[in-house]
Amino acid sequence: MCPTNIGGLEDPRLKPPARDLSRLGCERVLIFVAEKDHLNVVGKNYYEELKRSGWQGSVEIVENFGEDHCFHLHNPNYSKAVELTNTFVTFIKEH
Repeated sequence: MCPTNIGGLEDPRLKPPARDLSRLGCERVLIFVAEKDHLNVVGKNYYEELKRSGWQGSVEIVENFGEDHCFHLHNPNYSKAVELTNTFVTFIKEH
């Protein structure tokens, strides 16, 4: 995600310190992860760290089992891609 990344998944440009998460300026976060995605653990860790950070908002995580990174872009008519899109649209429309 960052061409000059030398810290791997721990690079602070990809993983902000948990103390900074408590000041997140929104009320809700929706995180999508895909089971076979090499960034799956990053999304799950972000979810857990956000919950522990003291942030006062609500966070939800949706895991797409059996899927890989960006699966929804390769075939947007695929049932799981449609479901992901609908979940995202519903999330946006709620506020």
